[in-house]
Parts: sequence; structure tokens; C-alpha cells
Amino acid sequence: MKRTLILSLLISLGIFSQGSEDTIVNYLGNIKVGTPIAYKNLKIFPILALKNLSLQDYITLDQAMTKDWLKIREAGSGEVNFVEVKNCGNKMVFILTGQMLRGAKQDRMLQEDLLIPANSSWIRVPVYCVEHGRWTQVTPEFKSEGLLVPNAVRGKAKNSESQSEVWNEIASSQDKLGVVSGTGTVRANYEDAEVKKAIDEYSDKFKTLPKLSPSTIGVVVVTGDQIIGLDIFANNGLLNRFWDKLIKSYAMDALSGVEGTIHKDDIEELIEALENSNCVSQGTPGLGELIKLETDFGKGAALVYKGALIHMDFFPSADFNDDPELKLDFRRNERLDD
Repeated sequence: MKRTLILSLLISLGIFSQGSEDTIVNYLGNIKVGTPIAYKNLKIFPILALKNLSLQDYITLDQAMTKDWLKIREAGSGEVNFVEVKNCGNKMVFILTGQMLRGAKQDRMLQEDLLIPANSSWIRVPVYCVEHGRWTQVTPEFKSEGLLVPNAVRGKAKNSESQSEVWNEIASSQDKLGVVSGTGTVRANYEDAEVKKAIDEYSDKFKTLPKLSPSTIGVVVVTGDQIIGLDIFANNGLLNRFWDKLIKSYAMDALSGVEGTIHKDDIEELIEALENSNCVSQGTPGLGELIKLETDFGKGAALVYKGALIHMDFFPSADFNDDPELKLDFRRNERLDD
């Protein structure tokens, strides 16, 4: 009853769309947590769909670039937190939040998921800079780097929504890894020979995870006693297309982590808690509706199009992961809600 009253109030205030919120709750209510797979400092819980939730197929950034459909350029003479995107192809293109764009005046990452219509005009798209020390054009347009930024950078961007915090997280990650970059580009993390060798090892161990079951549509990722991220997709096919990028992104966090100690029931409680997120409808320059997920223990977002979820992510806050009492409160609140 309490949840119904809160939802009714938020709908009346226009904070979110009933349809999109229902879509998110439907997805979360029709999944289960699978048996985890662990290797060294990384523990990954597959998220399995209990029924077919969406069979919609999407063209990805890399596919569109290969077809020469997608053009990405600086906005005007250049703006740190915006670029312009144009789709010349005859199909929609989905770009995952955190995907790296290389070139132009500085490397960038997408702030949020983006679904670009077919045969679009130029669209102004929000980004974060991931190369603090360069503002010199090296190419007329951006190219796909074929990578996601490290998971910790994705999480910091989501929870802080701050360009300076993104730069700080990149610098912190490079300090931990002993990576040196003259321009501070996060791309250097992946180019370091020792880091690449370690990440490739993790990637090799987990490469078949999405293929173990056609019902696998997402994952929750753990290192030590910290849940570092959740990613859920429309279907197994879309997860498979992004998996190589995702596992390398997660592995970057694991290099400075420890062996995972989180259990399946902890992940189930997280999923249940997300059903009670404050869902805030945000504008998107592309198609669909972007829904921000806000809780007192982290933030996420979901892109919904025509009643189907394309992708949803969630990142627990640093306070939640670092404070045992907050975790106890989280579990206690879940039991009381039951």
C-alpha cells in the first residue's frame, strides 16, 4: 500500500512515466540470480530472464562505424561535455553509456545510453571528457575505441554526475595501476602492457559466460565485499555484443580488488531493493525514455523504448560499499519490508 501511494504521488507530480516504470519493474520481477562464476578477484553473478522479455535487435556503435553509418564530431568549435552525432544508416543505433570515443580534440565517453534514429540529423549528445590534458585536434571526427571506460569510472560518473570527479577517478586508477599518460587519457589504462596482460587473463576466463544460457541477459559484478556494478540488457544477444567490452571494464576494477565474498542472497536483496528505486524520467537526445534510478545506496539508469528495456545499469555508492553499517541497514530494511 505504501509503495502504491508513493508511486501515485510521483506520477501526479510528473516525476516519472507510469509505463516506463512498469517496464523496469516487469524486468526486475522476471529475472533470477544464477550461480556465480569466480576467478581471482572477480565474482560475477549471471542474471537470467524467466521468460522472453524483448527480442528487439539493435545496431551497435562499432557495427555502425564499420558500415560508415555513424558520424561523430565536436560540437561547434568544441565543447568539453557535448559532441554531435549523425546516423546516416537505415536502422537505429544503440550506444552504451561509458563507450569511449577517440580523437578530435580530446577522448570522450558517453554520459548515458543513447538510441539514435535511422537517417537522423546531427544530434547534440552529452559526454564526459576522459583525457584531461589535451585540447588539440588530432582527427576531424571521433572513432570508436572499441572499449568501455573502466567500471569504476562508469560508477563515479553515474553517482557524482561530475566532470571533475570523472577526471579524479581516472587519475586514481592510473596511480593504482602505475600507468603513466602524458594527456591523462583513460585509454592508457588499456594500452599498458602489464595491465593488458592481466585483463586479457580475466577476459579469457569469463568470455563464455553469456553463452552458458540463452536466458542470461545481464550480470552483477563483485570484487571483495563490494558490489561494483549491475548491467541488464534487453536480451542475451545484446549482452553478447557488449560482453568483451564489459568484462574488460570489470576486470580493470578487479586488478586492485580482492577475492569476492558476496553471496547470492545479497544479490537477490539488491535486485529486490531496485524495484523500489525512485524512478525519475530524464530527457534523451535520441529515441525512447531515459529513467534515472535513485536510491540511498547508489544510482543507475535505464533506457526504455516502445515498452521494452534496452539496457539498465546500477552502481552502489562508495559510501555503501565502504561502510559495513550501511550494508547492515540495507539488509535490515529489506527484511522489514518483507
